Amino acid sequence: MWGKARRGTVGTGAALAALSLAACGSGSGPTGPEELVAPSSTTTAAAPSTTRPTTTAAPTTAPPSTPVPTTVPPVTTTTEPPLGPGASGPVVADLQSRLAALGYSIGAADGGYGGRTSSAVMAFQKVEGLSADGVPGPETLARLSAPQGSVPSGGGLRIEIDLARQVLFVVSGAGTTIFNTSTGNNEPFEWPDGTPGLAYTPTGEFAVYHRVEGVDDGALGAMYRPLYFHTDWAVHGSGYVPAYPASHGCARVSNADQDWIWENVPNGTPVVVY
Repeated sequence: MWGKARRGTVGTGAALAALSLAACGSGSGPTGPEELVAPSSTTTAAAPSTTRPTTTAAPTTAPPSTPVPTTVPPVTTTTEPPLGPGASGPVVADLQSRLAALGYSIGAADGGYGGRTSSAVMAFQKVEGLSADGVPGPETLARLSAPQGSVPSGGGLRIEIDLARQVLFVVSGAGTTIFNTSTGNNEPFEWPDGTPGLAYTPTGEFAVYHRVEGVDDGALGAMYRPLYFHTDWAVHGSGYVPAYPASHGCARVSNADQDWIWENVPNGTPVVVY
């Protein structure tokens, strides 16, 4: 979030690398088919009689056993992965275009399902009151055709931060741009000097009064291109913007989204938090 006293700006590339997260996966090995062995059968000839001429029974020849053929179903492949992170192609480009038309921050509709697309889908799900995971399931796709969530509009340039839905809006005469955000988690914490604090985001009407280019290194961590709107509270970029409140009080957005906000929100812009 923020620091009690803001510190100097550090190099953008190195600090952004420190903000990135890594995830590990696990694999499982295949299991081989069982081998079925058919039991063999034996026929015994009748013993000769001592009172009659010997009669030899005709030998019985068992037909050779034929293994039952096993048919392995063909592997089904698709040329396009499920719609979600890692997918690409015209379907993704269409999703991006539909989100952009509704005002969600998507960047270019390049057909690649990256972090910015996932963040825009998450913001849409939050606005619509759906489960926010950044993956467009059937309900999300259906709602894209008939959105029901309310979005602020009209008036002059301003930032609105909706704490209940965890969404940030930049409203201007050109329309409303919508961003995924993560604000204060309302949990107690300690400052580096041991002073107790509470990770909350204040509500009310404020204004952007100070900005720092690059990365601002505060007492509680680094903030990318922060726009301060109330003492040490800011809207800033972060490498981790989950669907739930997780910050010490600032409004986090993705670094790419913060680049857009930085370029379009000057000092003096009203900030309304509710």
